[in-house]
Amino acid sequence: MGKQQRSGETREALLESGSRVFATIPFDKARIADVIEPLGVTQGAFYFHFENKHELALEIIRREHAMMVDLSERVLSSAGGGLAGLHEVSTGLAELVRADVTVQAGLRLTSHTPEEFPEFLGASFTMWNDAIGKVLLRAQRAGEVRSDVEIEAASRFVVATFVGVQEISAIATRWADLDERIREVSSLAIRGIATDEGYEAFTASLSPTAAR
Repeated sequence: MGKQQRSGETREALLESGSRVFATIPFDKARIADVIEPLGVTQGAFYFHFENKHELALEIIRREHAMMVDLSERVLSSAGGGLAGLHEVSTGLAELVRADVTVQAGLRLTSHTPEEFPEFLGASFTMWNDAIGKVLLRAQRAGEVRSDVEIEAASRFVVATFVGVQEISAIATRWADLDERIREVSSLAIRGIATDEGYEAFTASLSPTAAR
């Protein structure tokens, strides 16, 4: 194994370990020692790759944000349309949050310590407001969202609802019940903006147990 490959593997291991730390420990209380001790690497190895824990956290947030952007682009470019697209977004987000420790860490870092990473918190909300707005506008043009619904306001409401649900799920079950919680609030939220036809299409996109 070459020196460059070993260095790259060490960097990736530090990022994964850092993600696990920041997903569970508040940023101001997390220590570099918490990151390196499970790996058995030295502080020198850490500082070779990252200037400090803030730089490590920034790279984790960048990766989390890139995954979110990729998800939103995939949903927007998918063949499906209407409110089923909103379900696709929410379930995709739930899967990412539940399964990927980098996403968990990125969300906690930007939402719990926004003063440390203000540019990413704003970018994340802007990106999701825009993506959800496009999904809702597509649904409105398809006759699934009522014509009197103001799309920008509805988009902000949907994004804020997801943020709140995932925070509560994180505290209560470490995101284990996130899918169920999203189905609950999505059904209520969509009922308030959808036409009868749109609501039927949305519930049809849910699992059989949720679409009752």
